[in-house]
Amino acid sequence: MKDQAINTEHITLSELVTAQVESIKEKLIQTIALIKQDEINRTPFEGSWTAGQVGEHINLSVSGMIKTLSAPVNVTEREPDRYVKGIKDMFLNFNLKFSAAPGITPTDKHQDKETLINTLTNTFKGFINIVRAEDLTGTFPGVEFPGMGPLTRLEWVYLTIYHTQRHIHQLKEMKKFF
Repeated sequence: MKDQAINTEHITLSELVTAQVESIKEKLIQTIALIKQDEINRTPFEGSWTAGQVGEHINLSVSGMIKTLSAPVNVTEREPDRYVKGIKDMFLNFNLKFSAAPGITPTDKHQDKETLINTLTNTFKGFINIVRAEDLTGTFPGVEFPGMGPLTRLEWVYLTIYHTQRHIHQLKEMKKFF
């Protein structure tokens, strides 16, 4: 049987974005799975987080995003994906350095790799449920992203995808030090 191209004509925005979130979740879990338990809490170099702290940070971020995406939205008066490229360019520019917001800064608690993987898997399940259930085109009033203003659910979802992708890159770089 010949391979056929996927016909995306009848795929909804929600289905497309859900597939992307599923994919990044799997890449994250696979990346963490490659780190040994005795490496998960090891600082690869001075000033760095541990791989466990990176996982905790992602979990805190995605958990917070579940709450954000559940909030009421307004009708969007612009293209709902206007800022996706800017978000991607920002988060996937590995020369830029960011500081974590206080609410998503990891603790110094030692992490068990399997517990971390299970926690991330469950958190992403909740996130995916929101992506599937909510209108992704609505804009959050009063919540502004620096330099862009209020974002849509779609843009917040892509921010989560690119943020996670950024940290997958970080985890792979850390692995080189173990």
